[in-house]
Amino acid sequence: MIKLDISGKNYELDEAIKRYVKKKLGGLEKYLPRRAKDAAGKVVLMEDPSGREDNQYVCEFQLELPGHIIKAKEATVSIYAAVDIVEAKAKIQVLKYKDKHQGDQRRVRGAVRRILGRS
Repeated sequence: MIKLDISGKNYELDEAIKRYVKKKLGGLEKYLPRRAKDAAGKVVLMEDPSGREDNQYVCEFQLELPGHIIKAKEATVSIYAAVDIVEAKAKIQVLKYKDKHQGDQRRVRGAVRRILGRS
């Protein structure tokens, strides 16, 4: 699991929301390249009374990877919905990071096998 630091601003965190955040955002680990397994993340959940009615709860996520920082933020009606949307946004960024930093080893191996006539 990704080491997550979960905190709240103007919002009382209970165990249910902490478990939910760990499950959703900690599950991004399976999309990380192997060399980035020691990633650390920070999650800030807050209630924004000054925001619009439909953007009352805010979730901010920051994931520190080797040579890159992934950030995602969302404000919605429900704190759980905000976490879901942030997870989807972060997943897209993590997959782009993996494509960019994983290298072309699979393609090289496949080309070598074709050249050598192995399956």
